[in-house]
Amino acid sequence: MEPRIKQSQLAVYLLIFVAAPTLTFTLGTWLDQTLGFSPYPPFPSNIFLGTAVMIIGLNLGIKSTRQLYHAGLGLPWGEAAHEVETQRLVVDGIYAYSRNPMVLGYSLLPVAMGLMFRSIGMMLSLTPAVLVLNYIIVKTREEPRLLERFGDEYLAYKAKTPFLFPRWDNLLQGFLVSYVKDHRDQLTYALLAETSLLVTSIFVSQDLPQVDFPRHETVSSILFGAICILGIIAGIAPKWCTFASRSERRGSDGVAGHHPDCGHFPGHTVKWGGRVFCAGCSGLVLGAVLSLIGLVSGGYPLDVVVGFWFGVLLVGLGLVQHFIDLGSGWVHFWLNICFVVGAWFMFAAIQLINPSFLVSVYFLAVTVFWIYARIRASQWTHVVVCRGCDTKCVLRFE
Repeated sequence: MEPRIKQSQLAVYLLIFVAAPTLTFTLGTWLDQTLGFSPYPPFPSNIFLGTAVMIIGLNLGIKSTRQLYHAGLGLPWGEAAHEVETQRLVVDGIYAYSRNPMVLGYSLLPVAMGLMFRSIGMMLSLTPAVLVLNYIIVKTREEPRLLERFGDEYLAYKAKTPFLFPRWDNLLQGFLVSYVKDHRDQLTYALLAETSLLVTSIFVSQDLPQVDFPRHETVSSILFGAICILGIIAGIAPKWCTFASRSERRGSDGVAGHHPDCGHFPGHTVKWGGRVFCAGCSGLVLGAVLSLIGLVSGGYPLDVVVGFWFGVLLVGLGLVQHFIDLGSGWVHFWLNICFVVGAWFMFAAIQLINPSFLVSVYFLAVTVFWIYARIRASQWTHVVVCRGCDTKCVLRFE
C-alpha cells in the first residue's frame, strides 16, 4: 500500500522550488560581483543549454521520487519520518544507474539557472554545498539504516551501483542506445524543431533587407491569427490528425479524451468537471485563444527583448514536452498553453524588433513547422505506448 502524504511533508518541495532558486539568484549574483565573473555562456546558447540541463534535472528528480513512491512504497524523506520509509529496496529503473538520482537531479537545477542567467556564480552557489551535505547525510544516516533493513540485498546493490554519477558504459548501453532506438521519431522531430528555433532566434536579430508593402504588418497579424484559428480547429477535432487505426474516436466506448482508456495514457489526459479531455489538444486550444486575445488587444506585457526570449523559452519547452514526463497530464496541458503563447510573444516582439515582412513570413512558416513537429512527436509518443502493450485493442495507435 502506497504511503499517505501529509501536507506538512511536502514543505521540502518549497525548499527545492522556492527557497533554493531565491538563494541561488541572491548568492550567485553576489559571487559574480565579488569575484568579477564575466557573463557565461554566450547568448543565446545559454537559453538552450540552461533549458536542457533543467529538463534533465527535473526528470531525474521527479521520476526518481515517483519510482521510490510507487515501487519502494516510501518517500524521499523516509529516513527522517519513519512512517513513510521505503518498504522495498528499489534497484531498477533510474536506480539501476545511480543510488541517489534524486540528489543528482535536483543538484542540476541551480546549474541550469546559472546557465540561463549567464552566471558562473549561480552555477557554483548551491550545487557543491548540496552535494557535500547530501553525501554526509546519506553516509551517516541513510546507508546505515538501509543496511540494517535490507542487509545483503543492499550490499549487493551498493557494490554494483555508483553512489551518484552513473557509469558511462552502463548508461550508454543500458539506457541511451535503447532509448534512442525506441524514440527516434520523437527525437527527430524535436531536434529539427529545436534547431529551427535556434536558427530563428539568430535570424530575427539580423539586419535584413526590407521587403515590405503597405499594411504588411496587418497581413502578418491576420496570417498569425489564421494559424491560431486552425490550431483551435485541430484541437477540437483531433480525429483529423491521428495515427489511430479507428478514425472516429470521440464519444466511442473505451476512449478518454480521444485516448484509449486502458490506463496507459494517464499523463496525456486531464479531468475537468467530471469529463476527461486530451491534455495536449486542450492546452493548444486555450493557448491559441489567449494568443488571439493578445493579438487583437495589441498590448505587450513585457520588455520587447525580454518578451522575445521568454517566448523562445516557452516554445522550446513546448517542443520537448514529451521528454518532460512528470506523470501528470496537467503538466502537458500547461506546456501546450506555453507553447502557443510563447509563439505569440515571439511574433509580437518581432513586429517591434525587426518589422520586416520577410522576417514575419519566415517566422510564420517556421511556426507552422513547429506545430506540425509537435503534433507528430505527440503521435509517435502514442505509438510507442501502444507498441509496449501486448493487449489487442481496436483503439490502439499504430
